[in-house]
Amino acid sequence: MKSPARRAVGPIVVAILVALGTAWGVRDPTPAAATPPGVNGAIVFAKEVKGDFELFAVEADGTAERRLTNVNGDAVHPDWSPDGQRIVFELDHKHAKKPYCSIALMSADGSGLTDLAAGMRGCDNQPSFTPDGQRIVFVHYDEDKDIERIALMNLDGSGRHDIRTPWRNGVTDPNVSPDGKTITFVRLKEEGKLQALIAMRPDGSKLRRLTPYGWGVAIKHDWSPDGTRIALTTNADFARPGSANLITIRPSGAIATRLTRFRGGKRNAFAGSFSPDGKQIVLRLEQGNTFGLAVIGRDGRGLHPITTPSSSKPRFIDWGPR
Repeated sequence: MKSPARRAVGPIVVAILVALGTAWGVRDPTPAAATPPGVNGAIVFAKEVKGDFELFAVEADGTAERRLTNVNGDAVHPDWSPDGQRIVFELDHKHAKKPYCSIALMSADGSGLTDLAAGMRGCDNQPSFTPDGQRIVFVHYDEDKDIERIALMNLDGSGRHDIRTPWRNGVTDPNVSPDGKTITFVRLKEEGKLQALIAMRPDGSKLRRLTPYGWGVAIKHDWSPDGTRIALTTNADFARPGSANLITIRPSGAIATRLTRFRGGKRNAFAGSFSPDGKQIVLRLEQGNTFGLAVIGRDGRGLHPITTPSSSKPRFIDWGPR
């Protein structure tokens, strides 16, 4: 059951005041779906509650925070359906007699939770919707063989099949480009040190690396709705001295654009996802031992917090359509 061990990588309510920005030290500077294009809706994220992780949602301005799940274990890695009506997520049954993890679906308000693989062995994890909203792409960990595969299934859990031969080193967070022609995922050559973004065709062919392993990218990444950029985090595990920063790259891996330029490790930016209209990116902003959600323009301008800094760390952040 590998997925929970990676959670440290992650891998983001009130009106914003000028003083809050000062306190942060901030200057204005398909199989698996990327952020669905559309009107900006709510932001979903995981947050620790009494030792377990639950899913929460807030509006795009940071107001109206509400809890969506109440599970016996961890609810993590949420992804919005293209129509904004449902959320798929990883459900870690860590309190079970024999722990396992599965994929779950629920309505946008947290109702109607359905576990798609209750009681199965191994670990289904890191799910995303296909661009048409009809299937789910995910990672399956086979505990008997100690291997991981990227796979697809229908929304009712049927039709499971692998789309890539297995890896013994970790693979995480499969996402499909908006045109459905490319699947990207993070390969953990050496967890916490050597992690790179990889791309392939939907049938598993034409495997290619988009970033150097030495960048140490976080497991959470996201395609822009127009398919022209991918948002990700570098130095996510602080394998090198300095801060974690938000960048975007082209789908070819060329022309990396730095959106944040934090140094020294005290301030850090961890990628969440693009806004449905494609104009902004939501992220986790860290200042020392305080954390919160923030938004930045896709050009790196206008960085500002949208929630009050606190000791609670938002993870696996995804911005959904309305």
